[in-house]
Amino acid sequence: MNIKHVSLLAVAGLLLLPNAQAQTILGSTGSYGIMAGGTVTINGVGTTINGDLGHIGAIAGPGANYTVTGGSAVTTSTQNQTDFTKAFNGLAAMTQTADLTGMILGTTAGAVTLTPGVYNFDSTAQLTGTLILDAQNQSNAVWVFQVGSTLTTAASSAVTLINPAGDSVANYGLFWQVGTTTAFGAGTMFKGNVLGGTTINFGTGAAISQGRALTGSNTMTLDGNTIDFIAANSGYSGGLAYDGGGNIIAAAIPEPSTYALFAGLLTLAMVVVRRRSPGAAVRA
Repeated sequence: MNIKHVSLLAVAGLLLLPNAQAQTILGSTGSYGIMAGGTVTINGVGTTINGDLGHIGAIAGPGANYTVTGGSAVTTSTQNQTDFTKAFNGLAAMTQTADLTGMILGTTAGAVTLTPGVYNFDSTAQLTGTLILDAQNQSNAVWVFQVGSTLTTAASSAVTLINPAGDSVANYGLFWQVGTTTAFGAGTMFKGNVLGGTTINFGTGAAISQGRALTGSNTMTLDGNTIDFIAANSGYSGGLAYDGGGNIIAAAIPEPSTYALFAGLLTLAMVVVRRRSPGAAVRA
């Protein structure tokens, strides 16, 4: 087989590779519904976590007041912390598509309904009312919120998704990269993957559907909350790929039409190899 033909196959294969590698940027943290690099305190009763419950140190609180399904309570590992830091830094380094600094999500005009993109807050971010994420029927919709310092949500605020394509929970990405503290108001109905730079505190009855809450080296407090990531490495954790350099997230997963082009290139490469191989039929 000619070396040029091997290279063509290799290039086509690499073009297809992101589909296999980029379903989640969370690495080993993708199995967690809750992950803290310190103590997890669970107050009240009725907390339910779908996915592993990761902690370092104690799970504090009055008695057996929580339930873990689809996983177990485990000690957060060094690899978990490494993967968290990689994702945290990668999200922070993404180029913003809009600056929402000073706007209130779910309330301020221009910050109530958001299409896929990378949204930046230089310092604090607030959510009141309902934030609507419009996927516009895209197959690989991604939203990234970069928050310089704190993220707070008002009581009974919400994040909702409209116009999703099929398999959206597995293929979409919704990430909240928060520089310091995250505080969820009581009864907040949230979505997505929260990567907190310091502590994450849940008000009574707040919930994350299709997502998770992660900190690298800090504590977390819950109080009668529901956290549901749907399945390991799922729950709006897709849509992004790292480049070959490490922590920088290069691009979203290509659209299906792009994969069709890649597949065409691969098919063409295979045809060329067959026609040029010693065993191929010789034309009369």
